[in-house]
Amino acid sequence: MTRRAAAASTDLTDLGRQLTIAAQRNATDAVMLHQAVADRLGLHVTDLRCINLLRTGGPATPGELAARTGLTTGAVTRMIDRLIKSDFVTRDHDEQDRRRVIISLTEDRTAEISRLYEPLAREFGRLVGDYSAEQVELILGLFNRLHDTSLRVTAMLREAG
Repeated sequence: MTRRAAAASTDLTDLGRQLTIAAQRNATDAVMLHQAVADRLGLHVTDLRCINLLRTGGPATPGELAARTGLTTGAVTRMIDRLIKSDFVTRDHDEQDRRRVIISLTEDRTAEISRLYEPLAREFGRLVGDYSAEQVELILGLFNRLHDTSLRVTAMLREAG
């Protein structure tokens, strides 16, 4: 290996370490941010994440929410009860199969959550504006790959437990 190749390898190794630290810091920051939003709404942070799953994935059954969150069905039932009591979700029978229950978001409370995230969205938009379309595509690709990796590792951890 040439000196130049060795230096590039060392630089890449160091950048990889720095990226790992930055990703860990960002993950911690996100947990703290979501906890602050949950606190403002009087929710558990897990409840807020469940609301986000419903926002991004649409209405779901309690069993689907249990599978997506990794919570027990009993914990999901208690969470749904809290969210219904706080008017964040509704629980309705499926029109096709009355035995099936569907959990859906309510619009008013969802708008309240959105308002709390507006400063972050504004700042995020400002930051993204500093990059070219090609750079944003690269970052988006990285985020999508990180998401897929997180899902895979989470499933692996659940299966091993």
